[in-house]
Amino acid sequence: MPPVVLVSVDGLGAALLTDPTLELPALRSLIGRGALAAGLRPVFPSVTWPCHSTLITGVPPARHGVLGNHVLDRASGEIVSHYGDRTERPIQVETLCHRAVAAGLTSAAVCWPKTRGMTCLADNIPEFYEQELFERHASPALWAELAAAGLPIHRYGEWSRQHALGPLQDSLTAAAARHLLGRRPPDLLLIHFLLVDSFQHDFGVNSAEARWALQYVDGLIGRLLIALEEAGRLDSTVVAVLGDHGFVPVERVALPNASLAADGLLRVDRRGAIAGHEVRAVGNGGAAHVYVSRGPSHGLLVGRMRERLVELPGVGAVFGAKEYAELGLPDPADDATQGDLMLTAAPGWHFGDVAVEGVATGPVYRATHGHLPDDPRLRAGFVMAGPGVAEGARVGQLDALDVAPTLAALLGVTLPEAVRGPALAMLAPSALTAHRG
Repeated sequence: MPPVVLVSVDGLGAALLTDPTLELPALRSLIGRGALAAGLRPVFPSVTWPCHSTLITGVPPARHGVLGNHVLDRASGEIVSHYGDRTERPIQVETLCHRAVAAGLTSAAVCWPKTRGMTCLADNIPEFYEQELFERHASPALWAELAAAGLPIHRYGEWSRQHALGPLQDSLTAAAARHLLGRRPPDLLLIHFLLVDSFQHDFGVNSAEARWALQYVDGLIGRLLIALEEAGRLDSTVVAVLGDHGFVPVERVALPNASLAADGLLRVDRRGAIAGHEVRAVGNGGAAHVYVSRGPSHGLLVGRMRERLVELPGVGAVFGAKEYAELGLPDPADDATQGDLMLTAAPGWHFGDVAVEGVATGPVYRATHGHLPDDPRLRAGFVMAGPGVAEGARVGQLDALDVAPTLAALLGVTLPEAVRGPALAMLAPSALTAHRG
């Protein structure tokens, strides 16, 4: 079976792959000799950590347990940040990497979200934002080799945290990936670039800065393809490039916690920080979890909050537990980090977490994601080329759930947890025969 290189370009919307005004020679070369999907439907919330967890498991957040970039754990009362791999909580099911290793293959990852502590990865630099976490959790041998090669890995944390330094971070990620491809190429390599996401947040979807960012990352992908070609492995390797979600423009920040504080359901300290609550919202871009304290009147308070929250500025819709299965989310009784209610933002809005008007709400974004995944603007791009891929295939919209089983078929492994089968239209007859066998 051919090795697979999976490249995630965070925030790569489907429309960008076919935009004729963008200079994307590397991506166009893959499109020319491979299969292109009209788009990938993301999961909900359509933010990075749940999306990437689905891409390598083939299951929705209800199954893999990553329910947002940030969630509240009722058991501890603490915020859990999957974002930046700041929590030790792992993905709750086996990933494509686990199944590859079980089949005798090797796997590695560079800056892929939610890979902290994943022992199935022979070489791994998880996606962090603090240098201390890079130093503690990156594979020691790989980290030492990159340092010996003169790469400035001591700046990885700084370059990851600051959007303006994103080109340097992605360049370092690409250099680490090329090092692996040259030194000990794995059967499955996961790579994650962040710049396209960062610049769309900061400058807008169609901004000159965001367009430049994609062209820059295309150049990094091109260097990966050159590395494979120089090693004589380009024609024998499957290269897949995808996004985890698209983007929608935003102009205003909704602050449900400020309204909850005004209603006496949430308390703040002298600094404006949340000090206690009966009801609290945790934002995830265009979505938010709402947690209602347990007690005798819990059900009544949930119902009252559903009626109250839908009236707030910036709230587009409110969902309850009965609708969660269709949204790919668990029942709150089954997962302590699932909100009793879910909010989605109205057009042009996204959610902040602060509880006092005028307190800094965080980054000022011109575009974001997290909203319900059926918005066409949130469809991610997906192109794949190499042995076993149907050359010239143009397929309709796929789902993020299709990615892991499709790559598993190419690797010749099974994903028993996956809820869907491979995207057959993207695979050549030879791959289908091997998969059925």
